[in-house]
Amino acid sequence: MSTKNCSSTMDFNNAKATILYEVNQKSLARYKALMEMHAVNNDFLYSKLLHINSNSAGLTKNELFDALNNEGFSNSDIRGLSDAEYFILLDALEMQQLNENGARLQEKVSLASTKEKASVDVYTAFLDGARAKRAAKNAFKNGFKQITAGDNALNTPTRIGVVTASSRDPFEAVDFYVGVFQQPNVEVVWLPISPAFQKAAFIESMGGNGCEQLETFRAQNHLYDKARLYPQRTDMQRQWCEDSSVAINTLSNLDGIFFNGGDQSKTLAALSTPTGQPTPFLNTLRSMWRNDQIIVGGTSAGTAVQAGGYANGRPVPMLTSGSSKGVLSSGVFSVPPVSERCEDEGCEQVLVDNAVTVNPTGGLGLFNFGLLDTHFSERDREVRLIAATAQSLQQFGFGVDETTALVVDMHNNQHNNQHGADFTVVGKSGVFIVDLGQGRVEELRNGAAASRVVAGSASYVPTGAKGTIVGEKLTIDLTATKEQKSAQHKRKNEDGVWREQSMRLCRDGIDAAWELEGTQHVLKKSADSAVLRSHYCGYSNVPFLVYEPQ
Repeated sequence: MSTKNCSSTMDFNNAKATILYEVNQKSLARYKALMEMHAVNNDFLYSKLLHINSNSAGLTKNELFDALNNEGFSNSDIRGLSDAEYFILLDALEMQQLNENGARLQEKVSLASTKEKASVDVYTAFLDGARAKRAAKNAFKNGFKQITAGDNALNTPTRIGVVTASSRDPFEAVDFYVGVFQQPNVEVVWLPISPAFQKAAFIESMGGNGCEQLETFRAQNHLYDKARLYPQRTDMQRQWCEDSSVAINTLSNLDGIFFNGGDQSKTLAALSTPTGQPTPFLNTLRSMWRNDQIIVGGTSAGTAVQAGGYANGRPVPMLTSGSSKGVLSSGVFSVPPVSERCEDEGCEQVLVDNAVTVNPTGGLGLFNFGLLDTHFSERDREVRLIAATAQSLQQFGFGVDETTALVVDMHNNQHNNQHGADFTVVGKSGVFIVDLGQGRVEELRNGAAASRVVAGSASYVPTGAKGTIVGEKLTIDLTATKEQKSAQHKRKNEDGVWREQSMRLCRDGIDAAWELEGTQHVLKKSADSAVLRSHYCGYSNVPFLVYEPQ
């Protein structure tokens, strides 16, 4: 999602490259009106905006904030804004970007032009899975007769639906996620569901006039003035709201559905009623998935939201926020996550800094083998996953690295009628798996302070490797990947510390111990462990210990 990842032949002319902002009489009038309607007027900020005059080319967000700084409205003042004030500022001042014909400029996407081959591998794996679903449906419609080149069934396009509900602004995110799946004989459709849409649709189902209040419900989710920028998309959302059959009919014709990144709690809210029950849309999706009619994929939040259901007789939680720092002593909180602004710009914390939060009842319930986490090795999220897995009394937790996918096949795996799945890893790096089946969790106390010691088994499954889960048994086949010399490990500056330290298992054949941000880590091979000298050191069933010294 950056021009640095594109080949030099990619042409970005006449395309939207970034969101731009304007400060003029019209945008200030919009700002004033929205503030009066949805927040407490901030006269101090307004007085500073009056002294800023953007040119016709518009300002980037950084340029807008720099201009405010120059007028005496500091970054601390910006961080001090409430979510309503902050997002009204951005949405009211956002500039329409039009081409010479007056049409909206769109973000340009070309999967074929990426320099990162692993990205192509990930998206190709998803599309191949969707094509397989379409082929099976076509064969069924054709009575399983041999399909010839002239048959219409053969030419029925693969249908991909994209859901952008994880974004605060689901309308702005559409261009990328629709564009990345554009392929010959692939039909891509945006599904305009969101938390605001779901609330409106629920009220409609109860006999109210929810669809007329969509703009109000968007504002309750800190999304403002979008009909001005995306009139066709907001109209489409209202049409779906007014006819409840459209969403189900569209979903029923899909071969794949893909959830975007952002905030997984927003996607869960988009597929749940305000009372917390699954919507007809979610029930239909679950039914299609169980019947092997659709492949489900997602990036970042779109991965995390797939966790849920039950394992070990307990709900599988959905991870929502936080970091590994201090999690063993501070714990894991079953509360809503803090504002999305906190990670990038800071905000008033309602919990301890970087607190790990989960939704204890889980997400969509499509993946019930354990917790799911993303941006994994790169952000040193191993201890946060270990702590959340331990506190929820689950056996497994799965952490997927960036530009990497965990491909799970739930079918043809009913070994002795036990719950099971096969999985493979595709893409750039690997998937970390924590197994606490034979692990232990102990609590250490020092006065009022408490900390946990967690012991268990860790595996890192590199791209190309595969495995199986049957009941409580995890089996990993590292030999399925091509062996590479550790000298080819060249991206140290992008590695997390755990991944870098674990290289000792392969590179030097020794155990690893290190300290990071107050937490001690130990990896110590046993007779049951296996290692593979791969691009990123692959290993399975390696005992670990993590603790915070008293």
